[in-house]
Amino acid sequence: MRLSFAFLVCLFFSFSAFGQKGKPAVPPVATPPTRPVPSTQPVDTSGSDFINILFSDEFNYNLVGVDTVKRLIGNVELNQDDVYLFCDSATILNSQRVLAQGNFILQHGDSTTIFSDSALYRADTKIADLYVNVSLLRGQQKLFTEHLTYDANTKIATYLTGATLTDDSTFLTSVKGYYHADNDDVFFREKVVVESPDFSLRTDTLKFNARSKVVTFVAPTLILQDTARIYTESGNYDIPNKKGIFNKNPQYQKNDQKAWSRRMEYDGFKEEIILAGDAHFQDSTTNATADRIVYNEKTGVTILQGHAFVKDDKRVITGDTVTYDSKKGTYATRGRSHIVDGGQILDANQVDYDKEREVGIARGNVILQDTTEKLTLVAEFAEHSKQKNYFKASGGKYGRPLLIRQIDGDSVFISADTLLSFEPIDTLTSVKSDSLALMNSDSISVKNEVPSVSQKADKQPVKKLGKKTEPAVPQKLFEVPVQTDSLANDSLQAKLPLPDSLGTDSMKTDTADSPAKQEERRIILAYHDVRIFKSNLQALCDSLSYSSLDSMFRLFRAPIIWSDTSQFTADTVRIQLANDNIDKIFLRQNSFIVNTPDEFFFNQIKGKNSIAMFESDTTGKNELRRVRVEGNAESVYYALDDDKAYIGVNKTICSEMLIYFGNNEVEGIKFYTQPKATLFPMKKADHEGLKMQGFSWQIERRPNSVEDLLVPKKLTPIPVIPIETTPVEPESPEPSVEEK
Repeated sequence: MRLSFAFLVCLFFSFSAFGQKGKPAVPPVATPPTRPVPSTQPVDTSGSDFINILFSDEFNYNLVGVDTVKRLIGNVELNQDDVYLFCDSATILNSQRVLAQGNFILQHGDSTTIFSDSALYRADTKIADLYVNVSLLRGQQKLFTEHLTYDANTKIATYLTGATLTDDSTFLTSVKGYYHADNDDVFFREKVVVESPDFSLRTDTLKFNARSKVVTFVAPTLILQDTARIYTESGNYDIPNKKGIFNKNPQYQKNDQKAWSRRMEYDGFKEEIILAGDAHFQDSTTNATADRIVYNEKTGVTILQGHAFVKDDKRVITGDTVTYDSKKGTYATRGRSHIVDGGQILDANQVDYDKEREVGIARGNVILQDTTEKLTLVAEFAEHSKQKNYFKASGGKYGRPLLIRQIDGDSVFISADTLLSFEPIDTLTSVKSDSLALMNSDSISVKNEVPSVSQKADKQPVKKLGKKTEPAVPQKLFEVPVQTDSLANDSLQAKLPLPDSLGTDSMKTDTADSPAKQEERRIILAYHDVRIFKSNLQALCDSLSYSSLDSMFRLFRAPIIWSDTSQFTADTVRIQLANDNIDKIFLRQNSFIVNTPDEFFFNQIKGKNSIAMFESDTTGKNELRRVRVEGNAESVYYALDDDKAYIGVNKTICSEMLIYFGNNEVEGIKFYTQPKATLFPMKKADHEGLKMQGFSWQIERRPNSVEDLLVPKKLTPIPVIPIETTPVEPESPEPSVEEK
């Protein structure tokens, strides 16, 4: 007992002397203390597994059984290696466990400082439990909680009852957390909330690096920014640079805009979102998909790359790449593109849409289809506008565009250097006098250029030719019993207006004011080297127009038309459609019709103006049935018997005539107003001399296929050169039918 008492007395005086040295004050919470200088006073322990007592105002030492208990009061300073402890009072058990109370501070190294009201520190594990008003400071980061466990070995601080981490203006809260002081990684668990001036975040598990300020998502996470919402289950967000990468099931929503993909990137400074892998974007009017979508909130521009698809309230767009500007209402495609805009379908290698002009510009293997009007356009370059019902095309195969229109259950193909279509501003009259005149200086006049025929004009009956009959007197060649009514009462009169129709084109069944035509008002112009191919009709001219208002094709400058075995030429030619069938062909000025069944002998019909009329046969095929010639009418007609053998050739001159056709052959002719006819036997006829002035059989220029419309060969129409001929008697006898 004496040794023990003496030993305690010595210890008491030793600690009293130690306590009389200068005593550093406990630093405030807001300012962590610098690492204290270890005291030179001998300590009661040795080795790193024990607590070193550096300073205390008072010291008490007790033995409780086999345990030693040290009681330190006032400005207590302790340490274990590089871990320093400060408090108002402390109780040390066996130099290994410290119960610290009052303004406790744990300082580890140069950067980690933890404050609390009390703490329990174990020297054997170097683990401290801090209680009440706990705050951990590391650089600019501050962690606040009510209970914190700090492991000095791993430099990991753990809380399980909720904490808040602040970093300047960013606050992170969660129920559980793990702070790795060596690399500044903080793991938050359960009810994680992040609040910053730029965004807020909700998740169950989150990793945050306090040094780089990068948030890493390891669980379903919702990020809120103004009116935008981002959902992801994996990824990271760089707070200073406002950049995020979201890897698992990312989704974006802002107002009515939604986006999702396999991977999403967000750049806050650029206000740009990148969707990669099965990307989708949609709003109230637009639905878009692609392999990759880049959307800029600031500019409203969306770029879709790889299998791009865009559908809005007006059109559907597909292509390799599509750029869509929602603010300007414009779009551009690159790579093979397919656009559906109502009844219009466009395919091209690239398309640019100009909202201001409401015009799309297509380039590269352009195919434009109008399903409403049964039109197809093939070209290399085209401008088009559904709103204005407009297109202009050039280039294509062999440098020529091609227009295809369904007529008469068949396709008519039109090719030219340039094809143009637009919606007329006013009525058909304004189109004729303005639009068509601008295209051609010799456009059709709307004046009545052909006088009417008097209803009291002389009339001649028509005769069906018999079988191998001998020619009669020319004036009586067609004199057989037929109806003797006047021209005004002719059966054709109910279907065909009198000649004044040639001057006014009054053959319209629909007008510009007709509701049916208001839905498809269109003018089509083709100019320079126009070529037309249809199974039963082919044509050439320099320029052409078509109006849906009157269903009329107009051919200008040396037009020439072939239909089966007939050839039509005139200064101007008009083709009238009815119910998508060829109804009539109007030949204006210098009308010339050549018909031949064998290309050896040529029936010829010439006059100032002519109308060729077509009708459907029993199979529904349209064929030439009648031709009315008005003004200086002339004809050369090779008569056939029932066996199709030539029996003679008749040349007739009169004011007007009406020619009947059957099976594309002349069946009969009706002459008006004092006809003068001459009949030539086949053996005595000068067949070359019977070719009238202006005769030109141009079969070698006739397009025989769609390819002929495009190939660069000499199909360009040229003006017909009149041929001056004088009939002469043949010097040799006419060959017999058998010899022919």
